[in-house]
Amino acid sequence: MLAGLLLTGCGDAEAGRTGLFDLPSPDSISNYQAPASTRVLDCKGRVIADLFQEKRRPVPLESIPQYLRAAVIAVEDRRFYTHWGLDAIRLPGALWGALRRAGDFKGTSTITQQLARSMFLTPERSVRRKLKEAMLAVELERRYSKEEILELYFNQVWYGGSVYGVQAAAEKYFGKNVSQLTPVECATLGAMLANPSAYSPYYHPERLLQRRNFFLGKMRQLGLLNPEDHQEARALPLTVLPLGSGRNEAPYFVEVIRRHLAERYGTDFVYRSGSFVYTTLDLDLQRKANEVVEAGCAAIERDYKLKVTKARYDSAALRDSNLPPPNYLQAALVAMETRTGYVRAFVGGRDFRRSEFDRVTQAERQAGSTFKPFVYVAAIDQGMTAANVEDDAPICIPIAGQPDYSPRNYDGKFLGRMSLRRALALSRNVIAVKLAQRLGPQLVAQYGNLMGITKKLPPYYSLALGSVEVTLMEMTTALNTLANSGLKVRPILVQKVTDARGVVLEENRPEAVRVLQPTTAYVVTSMLQSVVNEGTATAIRRVGYTGPAAGKTGTTDDYTDNWFVGYTPELSCGIWAGYDQRRPVFRGATGGVVCAPMWGEFMKAARPDSAAADSFPAPDRIISLPVCELSGNLATSACPRVRYEVFVLGSEPRRSCPLHGRP
Repeated sequence: MLAGLLLTGCGDAEAGRTGLFDLPSPDSISNYQAPASTRVLDCKGRVIADLFQEKRRPVPLESIPQYLRAAVIAVEDRRFYTHWGLDAIRLPGALWGALRRAGDFKGTSTITQQLARSMFLTPERSVRRKLKEAMLAVELERRYSKEEILELYFNQVWYGGSVYGVQAAAEKYFGKNVSQLTPVECATLGAMLANPSAYSPYYHPERLLQRRNFFLGKMRQLGLLNPEDHQEARALPLTVLPLGSGRNEAPYFVEVIRRHLAERYGTDFVYRSGSFVYTTLDLDLQRKANEVVEAGCAAIERDYKLKVTKARYDSAALRDSNLPPPNYLQAALVAMETRTGYVRAFVGGRDFRRSEFDRVTQAERQAGSTFKPFVYVAAIDQGMTAANVEDDAPICIPIAGQPDYSPRNYDGKFLGRMSLRRALALSRNVIAVKLAQRLGPQLVAQYGNLMGITKKLPPYYSLALGSVEVTLMEMTTALNTLANSGLKVRPILVQKVTDARGVVLEENRPEAVRVLQPTTAYVVTSMLQSVVNEGTATAIRRVGYTGPAAGKTGTTDDYTDNWFVGYTPELSCGIWAGYDQRRPVFRGATGGVVCAPMWGEFMKAARPDSAAADSFPAPDRIISLPVCELSGNLATSACPRVRYEVFVLGSEPRRSCPLHGRP
């Protein structure tokens, strides 16, 4: 056979192509495998995104409805099952047409020839390319059965843009698997095959509708539709998903996944392997996180009359596609399960298309007062209690070779003696620095690193006030250690990676390491609950979240960085807001004003049954006693301000309040 001789002669092993016409080798034809997209799935198996150069998800032939298979064969190649790659009956007419049209063989290819062209050739129209196509078609018929050729064809065919194959087309245009398509939807995909640009449902719907009805007529002729169903189907409008639907709802998260896969397996694996990535993301929580971040930022822009807004930038971008990166207010959110570290929501910014910079894992910003919990963890772990009283009064710390350090409170005031619980709830800077001075800044730094901050922390007194730059992921991971009763877990984004055949290539399971005593974690959690219930984050309650919550606000001196990092018994969530250019958001911007309301709105969706939820479970060796808030000792009936305080057994006060004797 001429085709076989041309294919097997004059081999070029390096190029994998042979013969006078530079055709693929027989082995490359037999072992052909089209590139398939890598599918990224959420924790419930829902598709988050596909990573691809050609979006293709191969499916077996039996998954493709008979309506689509039969109609396409009838229209494109009605003698498909009887010819040997070339349709001898059509050849004379094809040759005569080519002579009349100067070598243009338009519309003369069999399904096998179309497959040969899409697999190995370019779409150029020339006699040379047509001869190659014919020879490859014959070789394909030699090496594959008719069913295998059909399966390859339906998985290979182009549907516009980067979409290849009927499965990817069914998902794009109808949002369903190809096996679920109705006869009308099958006719629509069949109609688009000839030219997806000319028969686009978005740009040429009338033209597509006419051709769809032609395919429905073929189905009627083949006996696949009865006359009544045929008439009813023809009367239906052209119904496809809106242009741009099915967008990636977690682009920053997917980009982290993509970088991980590329570094570990290579770019070919990412874009061509057809692998599956089972992630920890929950699309329901992700959608709420997207909504909360955008609504929260838009409200700040509106309520504080910010001059630069996302709406204005987007409007300008419609007129000018060469705008510089956005300079409007940004925000980021990450949420993880407390016990496992599974990341359930991940928002790296307001618009990935305009800025791919990830503000969850890449942006390092001053932590502000969100760092204070590490100071209080060190204090409780060293035997202090939440009832201990400190004086919120001026302090001056001499530092060798440098100016004295004199921290100030955010409001510029000093409130006098108060318990450590109240000091943390109100975020008093001076008391945090006094504790760091007493404990030693080295110890505070050690606790920060122990709980989850990865960079080596400098042992400065200002560390107590969050002068260090950290990522939102680090801060959320570290405070999650408190939510998890002193067990540190690493954040996990990928649970499992499998290849196209289902072979597991990678699997990640939670790994917990005890770094704090459960009693220490519980006492500090109790103190951080006061931040939400009576301190700087009461906005969480005002927006309607009623469940258990603990956390810490954070604000830098110049109003540049705003934070709230908090947790419930099941979920830890951190939010940051600010400008990429490091400038004030507005005068008076704080974590409690900017971020805490977003956190509360997110948690209302994450824990819809919050009103009936249990609080943080107390470990053994935790006791509760009434104490005087002014002295920190056991309360008497004369004490004006009494609180039931939690203590680690053995650290509780032993004597009654000396300030207020019994009446």
